[in-house]
Parts: sequence; structure tokens; C-alpha cells
Amino acid sequence: MENQFIIEKVEKIILPVVKELGLELVDIEYLQDGGYWYLRVFIEKLDADISLGDCATLSNRIDEDIDKLIPEKFFLEVSSPGIERPLKKIEDFLRFRGENIKLSLKHKLNDNKNYSGILSDVNQDDIILLKTEKEILEIPFKEIRKANLLFDFSKIDALD
Repeated sequence: MENQFIIEKVEKIILPVVKELGLELVDIEYLQDGGYWYLRVFIEKLDADISLGDCATLSNRIDEDIDKLIPEKFFLEVSSPGIERPLKKIEDFLRFRGENIKLSLKHKLNDNKNYSGILSDVNQDDIILLKTEKEILEIPFKEIRKANLLFDFSKIDALD
């Protein structure tokens, strides 16, 4: 089966369970790494940190149904998306306005495909406004290949 087809089927299976548990689905990956297949499900809570218990509960609830769907032997991993979480939906860009992000475009803009800066806003036409060191770019959401929050490690106080 094609990876994207599996991801779509998995999403249909797990989305009701994710919602029932008060969680948000961030992303799903199905990939082969070092000879092994992995199904990675990334979840979060909008009002609190995700716990190991949240991940275990979801994993236990979906494991049997996912096993029936995927013919290959695979490892199921359920986790938080981490501090540099992906931005996948237009709602993610709206939620993280004012944050540092990095993004990769499908086509070049000003001779470049990769940018980082502050996510200033999202207008009504789904145009992402990205403030870089030099300018404010207007980037159509449909032109974004990949986007992530960009954690600024320099803001962490040095440990004593």
C-alpha cells in the first residue's frame, strides 16, 4: 500500500479516539527507517502538556485497529510533536502568530526556498506573513512544503 493511503486510513481510524480523549492530532508519519516500518502519531493538548499516560492511552485504544489495517510489521509510536512542532494546517499558523518559524517552499520566492522569521499573521486569503530580518514576505499557504516552530535556544538561561 502507498504510504499516503495508509496515513489517510489511519487518520480516519484514530481521529474519533483522539477527539474523545480531548487531544489534538498534529501529524501522522508512516515510513521505513533502517529496515523497519514506523507509524508515528503526534498529538497535543491545547490547554496542557501532553503526558506519557495520554500517549499510552491513545496507543492502547488504536493498536488493534491499526494492526488490522497495515499488512507490514511495524512499530507504533505515539508522542508529542516536540518543541519544534510542525505547522500543518492553516489553524496552526493562526494559533502560532508571533512565534519564530522556519519553512520550506514548493517553489522559489526571491531565489530562495527556505526561510525563517516571525510568523506575523495570516490574512483572509490564507497568505502567511513572515517577518524576516530584511522584509515581510507574503507566502501563500498552498506554497508551503514544510513548516515548523523554531525554538530559540539562546533564550534559555545558562545553568548554574
